[in-house]
Amino acid sequence: MTGNQLVSLHIAGDPIPQGSKKIGRHGRRPVILDDNDAKLKPWRARVTLGARQAMLGRPPVDAPIELRIVFMIERPRGHYGTGRNAGTLRASAPMRPAVKPDVDKLERAILDALTGVVYVDDGRVVDTHVSKIYAPEPTGAGVLIRAHLASWAPTAFVA
Repeated sequence: MTGNQLVSLHIAGDPIPQGSKKIGRHGRRPVILDDNDAKLKPWRARVTLGARQAMLGRPPVDAPIELRIVFMIERPRGHYGTGRNAGTLRASAPMRPAVKPDVDKLERAILDALTGVVYVDDGRVVDTHVSKIYAPEPTGAGVLIRAHLASWAPTAFVA
């Protein structure tokens, strides 16, 4: 790792969004659940495990953090030709996955999974850059976490 880079990791598997909340029941008690809890928990567990391994026993950072995340999504079969063109991408196939899952919900799952492992709270994240791309194999997410550089400020947007 160089400069202000803290952690870099790749999480294999299909990225799972952290969707809306819903109310369920635990016995007679109401509890708040994620819409896709059954798929989300294993995904977040993989993210957390990868982050723990990448942190090499270091404690979570209590300082401003920048994240760069690239979600690698599998292309649908319909993007490819058929017959002898089965392995060829169709000219009409989109270059980027401008479809669900929403990038903000994918990002939320990562941010929450890194809380308490890489940084003390996801409120420490002050800058993110998140992308979705089509990738052959493996699907998953690449995450780069850096200490925020205080010298840069988006002055063009500040009145």
